[in-house]
Amino acid sequence: MKGSLLALMIAAVSTGVAANTYQNETTLNYGWGDIANTESDLDAWQLSHRFYLSPVDTSGNAPLAESAFINKNASVFATLGRFSVDGDDQNNWSVGGEFMSSQHNFYGSLEWTHFSNTNDQQVDASLGYFITNDWLVGAIAEHSSPDEGGSTTNYGVMTKKLWDLGTGDMMNLEATVLDYRNWSTTRYGVGADYYFGKNFSAGVGYQWLSDGVFSESEDSLSLRARWFAMQNLSVQAEVAFDTLETADDLYSVGVSYRF
Repeated sequence: MKGSLLALMIAAVSTGVAANTYQNETTLNYGWGDIANTESDLDAWQLSHRFYLSPVDTSGNAPLAESAFINKNASVFATLGRFSVDGDDQNNWSVGGEFMSSQHNFYGSLEWTHFSNTNDQQVDASLGYFITNDWLVGAIAEHSSPDEGGSTTNYGVMTKKLWDLGTGDMMNLEATVLDYRNWSTTRYGVGADYYFGKNFSAGVGYQWLSDGVFSESEDSLSLRARWFAMQNLSVQAEVAFDTLETADDLYSVGVSYRF
């Protein structure tokens, strides 16, 4: 009996190791840190699941983390989050989808987030176009309705480019600009991930708030890494210094499973 149970557990973990496709991905993340100039500790959990409308092919040369992007696989997803500040808990959940197809170059995404026991909610949307198969540009919008009233909508632009370096390695470059009209400031973000083959990546991100591109009033630097221990199992970690949300350092670790 014990031998059968062990064999079943091994089979569950190794399912898809030799396979070249997956259609589901479940991710669990845990984050922690402090809120600057306070004695408050922050803890956050997030569980998400994404379902792809067609199987994602991982047999090509693209990094495993970028398989869905390079193959233009549309998906729907749901996320459940819980964060705690000194024991005061707040739950939130979101649903959304990402639309793209190998049959055309159009892109779209939509996500709706609701915070439990409040009227606070947020909608994030984007509409884009693939200039080439590995280069996406688009417009983004962020609509928030705080619990105390006074909803706002912010607009911006984004781009994502995956470079094949011709050595078996690749690099991902991303950038966003989001204009906060009500506060007369703009949020800028740039990031890069270097893929050492298909299984491992290390990256850096930088965000800043400014009323001009090069006159930041607040900024944040992040370092991140992801490793596929198996083709269907990965672990990731990130540290962000002086985050724009808490003005202090935040740390996170996570694990993802594909099947």
